[in-house]
This record gives sequence, C-alpha cells and structure tokens, in this order.
Amino acid sequence: MSLLDAILLGALQGITEFLPVSSSGHLVLAQHFLGVTDATDDTSAKAKEIFFDGMLHLGTLLAVVAYFFQDMRRQMGQMLVGSTDETPWPSTWSHLFHLAILVGLATLPAVAAAFMFDDEIANSFKRPDVVAVNFLFLGVILVATDIMGRRRPGTTVGPATTWWQALLVGIGQALSALFRGLSRSGMTISTALLVGLDRTWAVRFSFMMSVVASLGLGLLGIRKALRDPSRSEWLTPDFLAMTLVGVLASAVVGYLTITPLIHLVRRCRLWWFAIYVWLVGGAVLIYLARSS
Repeated sequence: MSLLDAILLGALQGITEFLPVSSSGHLVLAQHFLGVTDATDDTSAKAKEIFFDGMLHLGTLLAVVAYFFQDMRRQMGQMLVGSTDETPWPSTWSHLFHLAILVGLATLPAVAAAFMFDDEIANSFKRPDVVAVNFLFLGVILVATDIMGRRRPGTTVGPATTWWQALLVGIGQALSALFRGLSRSGMTISTALLVGLDRTWAVRFSFMMSVVASLGLGLLGIRKALRDPSRSEWLTPDFLAMTLVGVLASAVVGYLTITPLIHLVRRCRLWWFAIYVWLVGGAVLIYLARSS
C-alpha cells in the first residue's frame, strides 16, 4: 500500500460513512481495484483487512464525536442563557441518559450479529462481487423507503422515540454488518423512516449510532489483529504508518464534510442514492464478469 492509496482510502471512508451508500462496501471495492487487497484467503489476510477497515472507521468516529461535541455545547449554551427558542433535545443530563438508552438498544442487534457470525463478516471483506450484488439490493430498499415515506411521513422525534423503534432501527444496522454493501446509514435511516421517525431526527439518530458502530468495528479490527498468530508478518511499522495516514485522512475529510452531508441526506430523496449504488454495483458486476 502506497501513501496515496492510504490517503485515498481514508478520504473515501470519510465521505461515504455519512451517506447511505456503504463505506465498508466502497472500501472493499476500492482496495480490490487499487490492487492493495491480499490475494490470499487465509486468516492473516482477513485480519489485516478488518484491522485496516476498523482503523479507518475510528477516524470517522473522531469526526462524529468532534461534531456532536460542538453541537451539544451549543445546545447546552442555549439552555443556560435562557434562549426564548424551543430548547433542542438532548440538552440536559437526563436527556443524554435517555438518548444513551436508545442508542444502546439500537446497538444490541449488531453486537449479537458480530458474535454469532464472526467468520461470515470476515469473509465478506474478500468478495467484491457480493458487495456489488448487495449494492443492487440496497438501491431497492432506498427506493421502497422513499416511496413509503412520502405516503406517510414520520413524526416521531427525540424523546418520543420508543424502545421498539430503536430496536428495529438496530436490526437494520445488524443487516448491514452481515451483508457487506448494505449501507449502515442507509439501513438505519430507511428503517427509522419506516417505523415512523421524523426524517431529520432519523438522520441525526443514525449519525449518533455511528459512534458506537465505528468504535465496535475498530475494536473488532484490533481483536482480529491480536488474535492472529502471524500478525508480525503484516503488522509492520510501514503498514501501521500507512494505516495512521488513512485514519488521519478519514478523520479530517469526515469532519470537513459532515455538516454538508447531513444536510444532503436530510433534504435529498433516497432514490438519488439508489441510482448511484445501482450504477456502481452494475458496473462492478459487468467488469468482474468480463475479466473472469
């Protein structure tokens, strides 16, 4: 992996993490076409790829934490100065505790999937063809959600979110963990809209869930690396340096683009993103078929 490869992969993660187009799926495809994917199919090769992917997700985790820290500080400031505007949620410690419970419930299905289907998740990092097919399915889900959401737009926001709505959104996230190419943000936003959450709140809730999801992927990568008996062969100073460059690129690009991307996802129709993933998925399948 070259310095340019690390920067490009980090920047790709920073942009696609916040769009309903699957950042992990894009990383699998990008690494395949850049030629940085290990051609072997052994445990060490999978551990290496999961470690790198997990570290890039930690980069976008830093971006999300920095963004929401500023957002929370602004909300707390409005409350302390006695703003005449309606106080946004969450803005108190009890609100934060309530939000933490909702995010925790939404995280449970993905955690269970990671423990129950560990090998399947590891194998998914080696299959660009499967990612391309899942892109096609993702497009169908996005279009269906867009149509149903326009017929009956959701109204549930913040504190009105119930435990079962959070849990169902979490199931959507778990499916994205099992099927590489089904976007985490796409599945969580789509599920949130289908269970009645307001569009703006659905996007924000999905972003908040990404904190735990990115942390989990990072820890999974570290766990895979530590459990690999041959890690000394690939966990070299050069590889760690390239990984660090990728993490920095992911964090910087993610932070600089998070605000416009939130507005983009909140205001654009989901079918716009469906067209994009259909084009990418179809092009990849055609290319793989011709090159086989």
